[in-house]
Amino acid sequence: MTPDELKHFVERFDAMFNTPDINIADEIFTPNFRTDQPMGLEFKDLASFKSFVQGFYVSFPDMRQETYDSILTADKFVLRVCYFGTHKGDFMGVPATGRKVVMPGMGIFRFEGTKAAENWAMYDIFSVYQQVTAPAK
Repeated sequence: MTPDELKHFVERFDAMFNTPDINIADEIFTPNFRTDQPMGLEFKDLASFKSFVQGFYVSFPDMRQETYDSILTADKFVLRVCYFGTHKGDFMGVPATGRKVVMPGMGIFRFEGTKAAENWAMYDIFSVYQQVTAPAK
């Protein structure tokens, strides 16, 4: 991929969360997109991944993603990101608390042409759970 193509991918990936617009996924991921997520979650196609992401839109409707770093190797692209949002919908069985949350993460992508075909993600989902279940101050 060219630097401009990678820049476009990052901009659209951020927009997928910041807009939010799950249909952006169709632009930047292959239909057979596979991803491994925290807690042993694995999605073997784009449709199931999109459904998963839409759950975050419900739990954190103002969710946004910031990308801080990117690293390109011969066949992989790594992003360091952070997600921010307000807990306004059920999340991991916890009803909305109205609390602001922060979730740092990283993702490794493998591309086929200009679209991501595979992803290995790591983000601190348990920290978010702690942030929404901690006793009120």
